[in-house]
Amino acid sequence: MKNRCDGCGAKIQMTDPKKIGYIRSEVYYKNPDNFLCERCHNLKHYNKFTDVTIDERKFYSNIEKIAKTDALIVYMVDGLDLEGTLVDDINKLFPYNKIMMVINKFDLFLSSTKPSKVKNYIQNILKEKNIKVSSLNLISAKNEKDVFKIYKEIMRLKGENDVYVFGMTNVGKSSLINELIKVNTNIVGEITTSNMPSTTLDIIKVSLPDKTYLYDMPGIINKHQVTYYLTKETLNKVLPKKYIKPKTFQLNPKQTLFIGGFAYFNFLDGERASFVTNFSNEIIIHRTKLERSEEFFEKHKDDMLILPIESEREKMGKLVRHKFIVDGNKEISISGLGFVAIHGKLVVEVVTYENIKVSMREALI
Repeated sequence: MKNRCDGCGAKIQMTDPKKIGYIRSEVYYKNPDNFLCERCHNLKHYNKFTDVTIDERKFYSNIEKIAKTDALIVYMVDGLDLEGTLVDDINKLFPYNKIMMVINKFDLFLSSTKPSKVKNYIQNILKEKNIKVSSLNLISAKNEKDVFKIYKEIMRLKGENDVYVFGMTNVGKSSLINELIKVNTNIVGEITTSNMPSTTLDIIKVSLPDKTYLYDMPGIINKHQVTYYLTKETLNKVLPKKYIKPKTFQLNPKQTLFIGGFAYFNFLDGERASFVTNFSNEIIIHRTKLERSEEFFEKHKDDMLILPIESEREKMGKLVRHKFIVDGNKEISISGLGFVAIHGKLVVEVVTYENIKVSMREALI
């Protein structure tokens, strides 16, 4: 009989419904070789999420053990949130392993951009951060052709070794593994997926055709991402499921652009400039005068701007200001949410919550 949940990898227990791995004894003994813990069952069938905490000591202990093997590391990053999902010390965590980098979700906002341009852009970032990888791949985990290519690349790089899928929460690790299972019927398993952080609680083992294994690891939580602080209902609106339609605004100095109630961009000084927003289509984008920005936020944060809700704002902390000098083509990203592409020569101030990372980079688009 198995002792781990098929969906999240948690070791099962039948005594405390509030702890991870809980399953009712009658459910377990009815089918002890194929089961989901109560948390995964509720996620899969009722879309109901129960918050739990991952044991970080155990997580990093597992990383140390993996680093002593010849396993292939499939390192996943969210293309829409590069800064928020890059693990800068990936080579320190896995100093001797081959690392296959997979950039997911570029299909959501880069349909007209050549993959070669995107790869060059990513390679420059990796060079700046001194991150070394054996392979760089751009995919959509929902595209069958992309998934099949990833499967072939995994099998090429791994040799006779096992494979571990590693990355931040919400980059699509479990979704990719489930799609790999679909395109190859010789792979056995199914993993619980959700847009909530910490859906995978422990390492999950999936059989590969050559008698090696593919492992799904729990996602690393980044407390500087917007998504860390959101409820499931808000996440369903903030995390894009289809192509993001960019919205272009021509702004004059002393104007403000609101990104829902998550942040607002104050155009402090410079010449008329182009602001192109790349966020979920359900986030309200609104332009107003700079002199009215603070008053507008206080008046409309719970109606016109809608998101985030009050309890989420409280968790993200107080509002703080970040000043950027833009000269040419730049992108200012809000970790876990999206980014604004700005063209011109200007000074812009981003007002957002203190726990959220904001950064400027060279423009990709």
